[in-house]
Amino acid sequence: MTGVQTCALPICEKEILERDGHHCRFCGIPVVRKEVRDRLRKAYPKTLQWGTKNQEQHAAFQALWVQYDHVIPHARGGRTTLDNMVITCAPCNYGRMNYLLEEVDLILPDVRSSEAYMWDGLERILKQNT
Repeated sequence: MTGVQTCALPICEKEILERDGHHCRFCGIPVVRKEVRDRLRKAYPKTLQWGTKNQEQHAAFQALWVQYDHVIPHARGGRTTLDNMVITCAPCNYGRMNYLLEEVDLILPDVRSSEAYMWDGLERILKQNT
């Protein structure tokens, strides 16, 4: 494929987040990065639990956990390129697994301008002094 530029995660994560507006491209739920969750967990350790097992993880932050998903799954030959990567929430990413969109009856919505979103993924928290 000529003209298709591969991107190395995490280098292109910021570009994907900005393009997709910190929202899951499938269901539209707002998402937050691990770094934001970790900052909140550090500030509120008793409230925002995050262990190694599902029952040890705060349910809301588990659902809001940003995932960088391949539209054509990597296991099915999909490449790590900006046009094949989207932001998803953890439930959409894990629910779809390695299926193609048409195999699970999903449609990838058009990208909306990130300016249309008020949600910043709580990135403002990372800019605050701790």
